Amino acid sequence: MANTYKIFFRTHIQASKSLQKLHDCLKQLNVKHWAYDFQEFLLTLTSELPDFTRIQLALRSAGYVCHFIKLENMNETSGVSLS
Repeated sequence: MANTYKIFFRTHIQASKSLQKLHDCLKQLNVKHWAYDFQEFLLTLTSELPDFTRIQLALRSAGYVCHFIKLENMNETSGVSLS
């Protein structure tokens, strides 16, 4: 069974960028679930892809400015995270 990761990015989605465009970008990366907090400007992703830099590059290529915050392995009970 593959590991599942929760990845956090800080990003501000501008009015000119649609959530559908973001959804399409993340779908190409096989991101299972994602959520965006408009008050905290926090994008949270659930993926089996541990390489957050690949996701970050894809988001930047799509025109989103995002900064990596944290990566958590959801399969580990110790709650180990990379910040």
